[in-house]
Amino acid sequence: MMKLLCMLLLATPVVSFGQVVPRKIVAFWDSLADGVVEDSLIHRTLEMPLNYLGFELEYYDVQHALPNLTPRQDVGGVLICFKEDTRVRDPEVFINWVVKAIDEGKKIGLCGYSGFSINSKGVFTSIDLQNQIFERLGWIKTENWVNYPYDYTILCEDPTLTSFEKPYPNPLPGFYQVKVSADDAYSYLSAGKTGQSETTSDLIIISPRGGYISELFANNYDANLSEVAPRTLGWYIDPFLWCQKVFLTESFPIPDVTTLVGSRIFFATCHGDNWNTVTQIEEYDKQEVYCAEIVLERIIKPYPDLPVTVAIVAADLDPNWVGKEQSRRIARACFEQPQVEPASHTYSHPFYWNFFKTGGPEKELNYLYLYPYGSWQNSYLSWFRANYYQKHSYKSYDKSDLVWGYTIPRAYANYPFDLQQEIKGAVDFNQCFVPEGRCVDLLVWSGDSRPWSTPVLLSQKIGVKNFGGGFARFDADYPSYLFVYPLARTPAGVIQPYAASNAENSYTNEWHDSFYGFQYLPATLMNTDTPKRVKPIHLYYHSYSGEFQASVDAVLKNLAFIKTCSPIAVTTHRYCEVVEGFFSVELEKLEQKVWAIRNRKGLQTLRWDHAQGLAVDFSRSVGVIGYYGYQGSIYIHLDAAVDQPILAIKSQPLATVPYLVTSSWEVWQVQQDKQKLSFMTKGWGACSMKWKMPEAGSWKVKIEGQEESTILADKDDQLYLNLNLPFNQEIKVSISKS
Repeated sequence: MMKLLCMLLLATPVVSFGQVVPRKIVAFWDSLADGVVEDSLIHRTLEMPLNYLGFELEYYDVQHALPNLTPRQDVGGVLICFKEDTRVRDPEVFINWVVKAIDEGKKIGLCGYSGFSINSKGVFTSIDLQNQIFERLGWIKTENWVNYPYDYTILCEDPTLTSFEKPYPNPLPGFYQVKVSADDAYSYLSAGKTGQSETTSDLIIISPRGGYISELFANNYDANLSEVAPRTLGWYIDPFLWCQKVFLTESFPIPDVTTLVGSRIFFATCHGDNWNTVTQIEEYDKQEVYCAEIVLERIIKPYPDLPVTVAIVAADLDPNWVGKEQSRRIARACFEQPQVEPASHTYSHPFYWNFFKTGGPEKELNYLYLYPYGSWQNSYLSWFRANYYQKHSYKSYDKSDLVWGYTIPRAYANYPFDLQQEIKGAVDFNQCFVPEGRCVDLLVWSGDSRPWSTPVLLSQKIGVKNFGGGFARFDADYPSYLFVYPLARTPAGVIQPYAASNAENSYTNEWHDSFYGFQYLPATLMNTDTPKRVKPIHLYYHSYSGEFQASVDAVLKNLAFIKTCSPIAVTTHRYCEVVEGFFSVELEKLEQKVWAIRNRKGLQTLRWDHAQGLAVDFSRSVGVIGYYGYQGSIYIHLDAAVDQPILAIKSQPLATVPYLVTSSWEVWQVQQDKQKLSFMTKGWGACSMKWKMPEAGSWKVKIEGQEESTILADKDDQLYLNLNLPFNQEIKVSISKS
């Protein structure tokens, strides 16, 4: 027993005092099998749970040079999870690299296909070579592949990890026979023939050095089925728990992007697609009323307390493209609303960004005759050219450049594609419709929202945030975390925050029917909040939601539901700042349960999981203004006015100073002692707060420009504030003992 304990202590490194938490996980993808990193299995399945646990993934193409991890103290582990057809360039080189990573203390997660069992020529890698990895981790792989396990059954499983969203199928999928070999490795799932121990195989194994899941035993994700039969897909294992057991050396304060000052974040985006489409609502029959005007009058104006980003396609306003005076009038009226955050949705609305990465104008010639609003070449010439190539040179007429069912590469082609115009030109043009004193400082990507690195770098160069893509849906039709994307993509190292929900097109058969379908969004909002808050609230719709009464009603029902959730409303730009902070923040361990927080940018919330009996130690903390307990975790509020906070956690102490529990507005610059406190606040909607006071009694509240009032803290020392304050203005509040 003593020998086993010593092995566990040696094999499980902990973060030393003065060391930054290694939050990076090196993840591999395959450019040959995946095409793009966003279609890799890790990005689509495991990155979201790892983000939830506070980890950031750093991707490397397995077909290129392997990274040097020796000097990388910021890397805590390596994740290997490939599609079946991945073949690493040189299995021996890759295996030796993994062995070195293990020997240097990096944890290894192996989920599904390893990519190194067969080389690019179809030659199997020797078991002895593969076992150089597996034996170090605590198990041995055999050459025995059980192809048809019809007479195999599950012999032992740990229910804390398995049967998470779906039970394992009967019969089981095929697998290699693997056996636990180390005393400190634990099998969470084994299968075999009853009474024949020699057939037993361990299918899920975790040791202090890493974890293993057999090829088809994590989930049944299939990219094709996710489009046509999403109800059949799901996780067999709990991905959050598996990632935690494999990569989490010890608890640390997790950067959290879902919550601010104890309230769940809400933000809204309206993409200006079909800005000039005429509404079909019956009362406007025979009138040329645009969908955009319906959205403005019926959805945006009635909610001055909820900010919304309106991202307009410049071509829809530009008279040299398809813009009309009516469309420009609506844009001006929209951007004049104080709650509207003006944004760009590009100039010509590219659908498939990668199409234009190389040779876009030449390739687009084959599509120009399809554009309903004309094109930069005479449409008859385009039609003639396309028909000629189809009949006489079909190899030159290759329309396989498009993906996802697109029939044209962008919405408008009145002029040749110009990348500078798409990024800077669109921002500058939309700025013409924005009131003085405000600016367009956000770019919402169009189409597949997967621009290559150059467009993203251009957005960074001109000083605008960029946002879009990803999506999330989790309901009866999409009943799995498999459909919840991670936080962001990072082309060229630039953070592109993803959307946190799906838009109405996902609920309406791509806007062909069921125009009421978007009203079912609340199921996703609830499932991404309970039992784990993995996403903020995001209301994401398009201006074409103004086309039908049913679609307008659906958005309004969602808004009504969202208001019942008592969220904290922010702009999309503000949410982007929070996500950027997740990737930049550094957590330095100063002593046991004491951490220094650096480089957090706009991130102001840390989460401590499994926090029963724990609380913030305010006597040793700096720049921490409060905390809120929810679902077994505590959400810790940082003061934006303090550049480098210090967080100390201890067993539940009595409050010696006032601290913030929850708020519907952001709070910062907090000054507090036992008898008084003051703070700055700003936000949208009704301003409600709950403070924990050192004692019950009367407290005087003074707000700039208002008369002083007296409020009682209840018997639980809770002080509830409901303040009548103007929206989106910085206001100072002072509270003192009466």
